[in-house]
Amino acid sequence: MEQCDLRSIELDMADTISSLYEKYGYGDSAHAFNSLYIWAKDMGIKAYISPELYAAKLVSKGENTWFSPVGCEEEKKSFIADRLREKNLVFRYMTKEDAKFLNENFPGAFEIEPAINDSEYVYDRDTIENLPGKGLSRKRRYVKQLKKEHTFEIRKISPETLPDIRYILGIWRRNKDYDPDCNDQGALEAMLSSYSDMNIDGVVIYMDNAPCSVAAGYYLSGDTVDACLQKSAINIYGLQYFVRQVFSSSFPEQVKFYNYEEDLGIEGLRQAKEFMHPFSMVDMYTGKQI
Repeated sequence: MEQCDLRSIELDMADTISSLYEKYGYGDSAHAFNSLYIWAKDMGIKAYISPELYAAKLVSKGENTWFSPVGCEEEKKSFIADRLREKNLVFRYMTKEDAKFLNENFPGAFEIEPAINDSEYVYDRDTIENLPGKGLSRKRRYVKQLKKEHTFEIRKISPETLPDIRYILGIWRRNKDYDPDCNDQGALEAMLSSYSDMNIDGVVIYMDNAPCSVAAGYYLSGDTVDACLQKSAINIYGLQYFVRQVFSSSFPEQVKFYNYEEDLGIEGLRQAKEFMHPFSMVDMYTGKQI
């Protein structure tokens, strides 16, 4: 496997990558086809695909920087061995299972460190919809007051609501107060342009007859949805929690968990995600060739 032919990530890869992810993946968001496709432009991602393995290369991060490969054990061993010969190999978005695989099969070849900024937050449905316990009582009051003071209408994401979604995103982009180096415009456009092809579903929320928020996601498994989009045009107490409640309740009862992805190392975002009491974390690691 010395030659590694890379391809741009296109929608026609969805079935192949999704099948391998379902068979060999570990349930994280980073390796799901939709995530790779959505972020391909902004992160400079291309893919290598064989019958029993796929690997995403972070072209923008170096000559030999990859997501950890997903596939059968023998193909992973062969793929990693070939990449090691190219030198300066780096694996990003490694789950604990990926880290264990490297340590067991390539002992002493990698320095593996926790990648806190890449780790993913998973919440259970009850926490999102009911905000239970004393620790979230203030948030319950915020939501109750919000619903008392305003009227709301909920619509599904559809061709008819796309203009309103773009309106929300436009205002959010102008008002965003996080890291200006976090470039996600291509990701948002890819998501909106191909949401139907990627089976992304979600809601648009109208407050007092004006579009104010959007939330969307897709299935990672039968009981877990990746919450890949939540943006609002305004910042008002209780709104972000109300949006999550509406979004969660739009999915069937068999959905028990929501993956709200990583915090990107943005302190405010990390605090907000930790405050919501995650049910679990998908811990991520980075492995660098020694």
